[in-house]
Amino acid sequence: MGKTLQKKKGFSMPHVYAVILILMLLVTVMTYVVPAGSYVRVDGAVDPDSFAYAEQTPVGFLSFFTAIHQGVVESSNIIGAVLLISGCIQIIQYTGAFSAGIQTLIRKANGKGLAMVILFFTLFTGMGVIGYLDALYPFYPIIISLFITLGYDKMVGTAIILLSTAVGFTCGMVNPYTTGVAQTLVGLPMYSGIGFRAIGLVIFYAIALFFLVRYCIKIKKDPKNSVMGENYLQEQTAPMQFEEGLQFTTGRIVIILAFLVTIVISVVGSLLWKWGLPEITAVYFPVTILAVIISRTNVSKACTEFGKGMAGVVAPTMVIGLSRAVSVILTEGNITDTIIHAMADVLDGKSPVITLLVVYAFVTAFNFFVGSGSGKAVVLMPILQPMGQVLGINQQVMVLAYQYGDGFTNTFWPTSALLALSLCDMDYGHWFKFAWKIYACLIAAGFALVVIANQIGYGPF
Repeated sequence: MGKTLQKKKGFSMPHVYAVILILMLLVTVMTYVVPAGSYVRVDGAVDPDSFAYAEQTPVGFLSFFTAIHQGVVESSNIIGAVLLISGCIQIIQYTGAFSAGIQTLIRKANGKGLAMVILFFTLFTGMGVIGYLDALYPFYPIIISLFITLGYDKMVGTAIILLSTAVGFTCGMVNPYTTGVAQTLVGLPMYSGIGFRAIGLVIFYAIALFFLVRYCIKIKKDPKNSVMGENYLQEQTAPMQFEEGLQFTTGRIVIILAFLVTIVISVVGSLLWKWGLPEITAVYFPVTILAVIISRTNVSKACTEFGKGMAGVVAPTMVIGLSRAVSVILTEGNITDTIIHAMADVLDGKSPVITLLVVYAFVTAFNFFVGSGSGKAVVLMPILQPMGQVLGINQQVMVLAYQYGDGFTNTFWPTSALLALSLCDMDYGHWFKFAWKIYACLIAAGFALVVIANQIGYGPF
């Protein structure tokens, strides 16, 4: 009798829920070690001279678990949007419009896979430029499935989504959540200095796209180069299965066009009309109703599909609430301001370049715990503003250092990237192996640009 061959087991990344629970536990321990303290806030802004230590408020056993519920509640806006939009997309998928459209796209792209990579990378970069991120979550399975169908591993689709949005979001050209908030807090004209930020966009775009295209060429040449394993084509499954043999009929074309118009409207609304997730979510319902009418789908069946679409993303969207729980523990432990105050002490009396390096590194590291760009801006900019004035660093440079420090790691640190990775059906271990060198280059390029900005007197003041 022959021996049964067993595949050697190696290290595998724990489930995303387990990773976040470990992070929560780490932060909870910090609430016992790090002194509690706080700044006085006036209309949401921090008074930089008001820090005072307070009585320790460590997070207890029960509070550790209630933070999970609180995190879900505080994230309900995003969770609700992802659930509802996913339900709408599932109904449109049921009509066959996506499957027929994707099959047509694949036939047109025959032998032009790299062109599709560049096209979608550019489109998602544009979305990131205007800060349009959370509402893209329901589209992740579509992109992953498309590039798996084109013969790539699912890392390609994941990288297209995460790298492109990181590049666009970080450049800060017209990002209302970080650049807009930070500039407003320090009294700069909204989106001023856009020219230099555009240069940053081009540099970041070129770096990320270079690594991505090189990877695509390598795995097409030899599947052994895939970080997912050389047998990825046989082992991976697409999140969405596109039904083959469907005709791209006039009705389905109308549905797809209406769907694309909906996306454009939601982007324009977020940029010009200051729409939030409720309005962005709402515009998907009319096109869904139109799809049901055109396809003559039974109303009860449409409702069933709507529930199916939401059920498919319940587990990934819970990552949002769990991630938010980390911030809840930091706040309940009253140590967030203490960490910020320690940074301010370190910077006191240092040269401009050292100060910028420390600010940049601190914001990058702090993003591990607090993912909200606008939230960090409200806390940090009132402290960074007077610090820049004392050291002769103008406010535009300080905002740029904050912007770049905040942006890249939104799709790299596990606390903020795990949600997107779970929607892409990608584990963090493989993502880290693929992406760490790319992010190291992007972060280094960002700091170089900050130093250049300081040297040239990047203004207006």
